[in-house]
Amino acid sequence: MSKNIAFNGVGVVEVRYVTWGEAIKLCYKLAKEVVDSGYKPDVIVSIMRGGVVPALIVSDILNVDSFYALRVKHWGIAEEVYSVPVVEQLPQGKIEGKKVLVVDEVADTGKTLDVAVKELLKLGPAEVRSAVLHLKPNSVIIPDYFAERLNRWVWIFYPWSIVETLVALAYRELGSRKVSEEELLKTSIALARKLGVRAPISRILKMSLRYYLGSQEPK
Repeated sequence: MSKNIAFNGVGVVEVRYVTWGEAIKLCYKLAKEVVDSGYKPDVIVSIMRGGVVPALIVSDILNVDSFYALRVKHWGIAEEVYSVPVVEQLPQGKIEGKKVLVVDEVADTGKTLDVAVKELLKLGPAEVRSAVLHLKPNSVIIPDYFAERLNRWVWIFYPWSIVETLVALAYRELGSRKVSEEELLKTSIALARKLGVRAPISRILKMSLRYYLGSQEPK
Protein backbone atom coordinates (compact mmCIF):
# COMPACT_ATOMS: atom_id res chain seq x y z
CA MET A 1 0.00 0.00 0.00
CA SER A 2 1.28 3.45 -0.90
CA LYS A 3 1.53 6.26 1.63
CA ASN A 4 1.93 9.96 0.94
CA ILE A 5 4.82 11.33 2.97
CA ALA A 6 4.81 15.09 3.51
CA PHE A 7 8.33 16.41 3.96
CA ASN A 8 9.18 19.72 5.59
CA GLY A 9 9.84 22.20 2.81
CA VAL A 10 10.18 19.48 0.15
CA GLY A 11 6.58 18.64 -0.65
CA VAL A 12 4.75 15.33 -0.76
CA VAL A 13 6.16 12.08 -2.11
CA GLU A 14 4.15 8.90 -2.60
CA VAL A 15 6.09 5.96 -1.16
CA ARG A 16 5.14 2.30 -1.53
CA TYR A 17 6.80 -0.19 0.79
CA VAL A 18 7.03 -3.68 -0.71
CA THR A 19 7.16 -6.45 1.90
CA TRP A 20 9.36 -9.52 1.48
CA GLY A 21 6.28 -11.63 0.78
CA GLU A 22 5.08 -9.22 -1.91
CA ALA A 23 8.56 -8.97 -3.42
CA ILE A 24 8.91 -12.74 -3.73
CA LYS A 25 5.48 -13.00 -5.39
CA LEU A 26 6.55 -10.31 -7.87
CA CYS A 27 9.73 -12.29 -8.61
CA TYR A 28 7.67 -15.42 -9.22
CA LYS A 29 5.36 -13.44 -11.52
CA LEU A 30 8.35 -12.05 -13.42
CA ALA A 31 9.81 -15.53 -13.87
CA LYS A 32 6.43 -16.75 -15.17
CA GLU A 33 6.42 -13.99 -17.78
CA VAL A 34 9.76 -15.27 -19.05
CA VAL A 35 8.62 -18.91 -19.00
CA ASP A 36 5.36 -18.12 -20.80
CA SER A 37 7.27 -16.31 -23.55
CA GLY A 38 9.33 -19.42 -24.28
CA TYR A 39 12.63 -17.60 -23.76
CA LYS A 40 15.36 -19.82 -22.27
CA PRO A 41 18.29 -17.69 -21.11
CA ASP A 42 21.74 -19.23 -20.78
CA VAL A 43 22.97 -16.38 -18.60
CA ILE A 44 21.38 -14.01 -16.12
CA VAL A 45 22.97 -10.63 -15.47
CA SER A 46 21.74 -8.59 -12.52
CA ILE A 47 22.12 -4.86 -12.18
CA MET A 48 23.62 -4.02 -8.80
CA ARG A 49 22.56 -3.56 -6.18
CA GLY A 50 18.80 -3.58 -6.40
CA GLY A 51 18.49 -6.17 -9.12
CA VAL A 52 20.53 -8.85 -7.39
CA VAL A 53 17.75 -10.36 -5.24
CA PRO A 54 15.15 -10.53 -8.04
CA ALA A 55 17.78 -11.94 -10.41
CA LEU A 56 18.74 -14.67 -7.93
CA ILE A 57 15.13 -15.75 -7.48
CA VAL A 58 14.47 -15.74 -11.22
CA SER A 59 17.69 -17.68 -11.87
CA ASP A 60 16.59 -20.29 -9.34
CA ILE A 61 13.21 -20.76 -11.02
CA LEU A 62 14.67 -20.86 -14.53
CA ASN A 63 17.60 -23.09 -13.44
CA VAL A 64 20.24 -20.72 -14.82
CA ASP A 65 23.63 -21.31 -13.17
CA SER A 66 25.57 -18.69 -15.14
CA PHE A 67 24.99 -15.56 -13.08
CA TYR A 68 26.84 -12.25 -13.30
CA ALA A 69 26.33 -8.72 -12.03
CA LEU A 70 27.14 -5.33 -13.47
CA ARG A 71 27.10 -1.94 -11.86
CA VAL A 72 25.63 1.18 -13.44
CA LYS A 73 26.55 4.50 -11.85
CA HIS A 74 23.49 6.61 -12.48
CA TRP A 75 21.17 6.85 -9.51
CA GLY A 76 21.66 8.05 -5.99
CA ILE A 77 18.65 7.82 -3.70
CA ALA A 78 15.66 8.78 -5.86
CA GLU A 79 17.71 11.27 -7.86
CA GLU A 80 19.90 11.11 -10.92
CA VAL A 81 23.57 11.60 -10.10
CA TYR A 82 25.00 11.03 -13.60
CA SER A 83 23.17 12.32 -16.68
CA VAL A 84 24.99 9.66 -18.73
CA PRO A 85 25.08 6.29 -16.90
CA VAL A 86 28.50 4.72 -16.38
CA VAL A 87 28.71 0.92 -16.61
CA GLU A 88 31.23 -1.11 -14.61
CA GLN A 89 32.00 -4.82 -14.06
CA LEU A 90 30.82 -6.11 -17.42
CA PRO A 91 30.96 -9.93 -17.81
CA GLN A 92 33.57 -9.81 -20.58
CA GLY A 93 34.32 -13.16 -22.15
CA LYS A 94 31.31 -14.76 -20.45
CA ILE A 95 28.28 -14.16 -22.68
CA GLU A 96 29.46 -14.50 -26.28
CA GLY A 97 26.90 -16.48 -28.28
CA LYS A 98 24.66 -16.84 -25.23
CA LYS A 99 21.04 -15.85 -24.60
CA VAL A 100 21.08 -13.28 -21.82
CA LEU A 101 18.42 -12.03 -19.42
CA VAL A 102 19.34 -8.80 -17.64
CA VAL A 103 17.36 -8.18 -14.45
CA ASP A 104 16.78 -5.06 -12.33
CA GLU A 105 14.23 -4.20 -9.69
CA VAL A 106 12.72 -1.16 -11.42
CA ALA A 107 12.73 0.78 -14.68
CA ASP A 108 12.38 4.36 -13.47
CA THR A 109 13.76 6.65 -16.16
CA GLY A 110 14.86 3.48 -17.93
CA LYS A 111 18.33 4.91 -18.60
CA THR A 112 20.09 2.36 -16.41
CA LEU A 113 18.48 -0.60 -18.15
CA ASP A 114 18.93 0.95 -21.57
CA VAL A 115 22.68 1.48 -21.21
CA ALA A 116 23.14 -1.94 -19.57
CA VAL A 117 21.49 -3.70 -22.52
CA LYS A 118 23.50 -1.68 -25.04
CA GLU A 119 26.80 -2.46 -23.30
CA LEU A 120 25.98 -6.16 -23.03
CA LEU A 121 25.15 -6.30 -26.75
CA LYS A 122 28.70 -5.13 -27.47
CA LEU A 123 30.00 -8.37 -25.91
CA GLY A 124 28.56 -10.56 -28.67
CA PRO A 125 25.64 -12.42 -27.08
CA ALA A 126 23.11 -14.27 -29.22
CA GLU A 127 20.32 -12.20 -27.67
CA VAL A 128 19.68 -9.89 -24.72
CA ARG A 129 16.27 -9.45 -23.10
CA SER A 130 15.44 -7.34 -20.07
CA ALA A 131 13.21 -7.87 -17.03
CA VAL A 132 12.15 -5.73 -14.05
CA LEU A 133 9.72 -6.02 -11.17
CA HIS A 134 8.26 -2.54 -11.66
CA LEU A 135 7.93 -0.42 -14.78
CA LYS A 136 7.26 3.28 -14.18
CA PRO A 137 5.41 5.44 -16.72
CA ASN A 138 8.37 7.77 -17.37
CA SER A 139 10.76 5.00 -18.48
CA VAL A 140 12.41 5.69 -21.85
CA ILE A 141 12.31 1.97 -22.68
CA ILE A 142 9.84 -0.85 -22.15
CA PRO A 143 11.56 -3.97 -20.80
CA ASP A 144 10.77 -7.29 -22.44
CA TYR A 145 9.31 -8.50 -19.14
CA PHE A 146 7.87 -6.76 -16.09
CA ALA A 147 5.81 -7.97 -13.14
CA GLU A 148 3.88 -4.76 -12.58
CA ARG A 149 3.32 -1.63 -14.65
CA LEU A 150 2.65 1.54 -12.65
CA ASN A 151 0.34 4.26 -13.94
CA ARG A 152 2.03 7.05 -11.95
CA TRP A 153 5.40 7.75 -10.42
CA VAL A 154 5.80 6.21 -6.96
CA TRP A 155 8.94 5.82 -4.84
CA ILE A 156 9.20 2.04 -4.55
CA PHE A 157 10.74 0.95 -1.25
CA TYR A 158 12.14 -2.60 -1.52
CA PRO A 159 12.79 -4.73 1.60
CA TRP A 160 16.42 -5.40 0.66
CA SER A 161 17.25 -1.68 1.04
CA ILE A 162 15.51 -0.87 4.31
CA VAL A 163 18.26 1.18 5.96
CA GLU A 164 19.38 2.94 2.79
CA THR A 165 15.85 4.05 1.92
CA LEU A 166 14.80 5.07 5.43
CA VAL A 167 17.97 7.13 5.86
CA ALA A 168 17.37 8.85 2.52
CA LEU A 169 13.76 9.62 3.49
CA ALA A 170 14.87 10.85 6.90
CA TYR A 171 17.42 13.24 5.40
CA ARG A 172 14.72 14.51 3.06
CA GLU A 173 12.54 15.22 6.09
CA LEU A 174 15.31 16.81 8.17
CA GLY A 175 16.53 19.05 5.36
CA SER A 176 19.95 20.35 4.36
CA ARG A 177 21.52 20.72 7.76
CA LYS A 178 23.86 18.79 9.99
CA VAL A 179 21.91 16.15 11.92
CA SER A 180 22.77 13.98 14.89
CA GLU A 181 22.57 10.20 14.98
CA GLU A 182 19.72 10.50 17.49
CA GLU A 183 17.70 12.76 15.14
CA LEU A 184 18.32 10.45 12.21
CA LEU A 185 17.30 7.40 14.25
CA LYS A 186 14.11 8.98 15.57
CA THR A 187 13.02 10.26 12.17
CA SER A 188 13.83 6.97 10.41
CA ILE A 189 11.84 4.95 12.96
CA ALA A 190 8.85 7.29 12.64
CA LEU A 191 8.90 6.95 8.85
CA ALA A 192 9.20 3.16 9.09
CA ARG A 193 6.13 3.01 11.31
CA LYS A 194 4.15 5.27 8.99
CA LEU A 195 5.05 3.12 5.99
CA GLY A 196 4.21 -0.14 7.77
CA VAL A 197 7.71 -1.61 7.70
CA ARG A 198 7.48 -4.93 9.54
CA ALA A 199 11.00 -5.54 10.81
CA PRO A 200 12.99 -5.02 14.03
CA ILE A 201 13.78 -1.63 12.57
CA SER A 202 14.93 0.11 15.74
CA ARG A 203 17.61 -2.52 16.38
CA ILE A 204 18.66 -2.58 12.72
CA LEU A 205 18.97 1.20 12.53
CA LYS A 206 20.93 1.48 15.77
CA MET A 207 23.40 -1.02 14.36
CA SER A 208 23.67 0.62 10.92
CA LEU A 209 23.44 4.38 11.34
CA ARG A 210 27.11 4.82 12.23
CA TYR A 211 27.86 3.71 8.67
CA TYR A 212 25.22 5.95 7.11
CA LEU A 213 25.53 9.15 9.14
CA GLY A 214 26.44 11.90 6.74
CA SER A 215 26.49 9.68 3.64
CA GLN A 216 23.08 10.78 2.34
CA GLU A 217 23.15 14.42 3.38
CA PRO A 218 21.83 16.72 0.66
CA LYS A 219 24.55 18.42 -1.37
